[in-house]
Amino acid sequence: MTRTRDSAPDDGEWLTVTAARGHRLELEAADGRRLPARTKGKKLRVVCGDRVAAGPIAGEADWLVTEVAPRDNVLARIDGRGRPEKLAANLGQLVVTAAVLPEPDWFIVDRYLCAAELMDIRAAVVLNKIDLDPAGPEELAGYASLGYPVLRVSVESGAGIETLAALLADRVSMLVGQSGVGKSSLINAVVPAAGQRIAAVSAATREGRHTTVAAEMIALPRCGRLIDSPGVRDFAPHIADDVDVGAGFREIREASARCRFNDCLHRSEPGCAVREALEEGRISERRYTSYRRLLNLTRQLRRDEW
Repeated sequence: MTRTRDSAPDDGEWLTVTAARGHRLELEAADGRRLPARTKGKKLRVVCGDRVAAGPIAGEADWLVTEVAPRDNVLARIDGRGRPEKLAANLGQLVVTAAVLPEPDWFIVDRYLCAAELMDIRAAVVLNKIDLDPAGPEELAGYASLGYPVLRVSVESGAGIETLAALLADRVSMLVGQSGVGKSSLINAVVPAAGQRIAAVSAATREGRHTTVAAEMIALPRCGRLIDSPGVRDFAPHIADDVDVGAGFREIREASARCRFNDCLHRSEPGCAVREALEEGRISERRYTSYRRLLNLTRQLRRDEW
């Protein structure tokens, strides 16, 4: 039976959250319908990518979300008080975007890659605006040596856009990075109808917008899904245990298996294989500094929380 807009999903069907701005949501049913929705009560917290149970509200256009399915993973950042702020759920890939201009903040790139490692999902690094500098900065070679796919792209010239589209196919990806790197332009290059889609979501959630202000999911031509996200000036993943900071850096995680102590934080502990690798040039000074900065920030915010 073909369902109408107001008919309830089949029993046991979870709907996907494709946009979330507080308690205002957009859902996607299994048949592709897009449904405006809101949450039941103030305590139910929903993010883009969640799978939810919901039903129509009599006499209203909105559907009511009553339950969130268990999440495969969650991308969360540290808020100003050291608490986790959930950004998106059920991701398969994090695509960390930088650009020739503005000047890349590689520490932010490292922190997003750390988040992907701790979520146990794929990650890639994309450098946009290579029409301004085709070679790109030397840091890209470092990420490639760690096994991360590195793409050089340009919306202006079209370089690398097809490769980016192939990277995004057949999985749920989230595009993240600094403000001004051109994430929305990249999305429009991969999905020409994305601008219309974003405008429709804004109308459905009754909010006007000119730039990305909240995470939104876009269907891709090759069966994948892409979550756009607001640009950031800074980012730090929420990490509950100090030891887990090192687990988010591939080369540090690999070397730490040879440390004398299981809880080594790779500062001045005896028998630290990470510092040995650093001294021998097998771990870069910049990446090690990035690790130390994130470790210190995590510890400081935890003290503030206490």
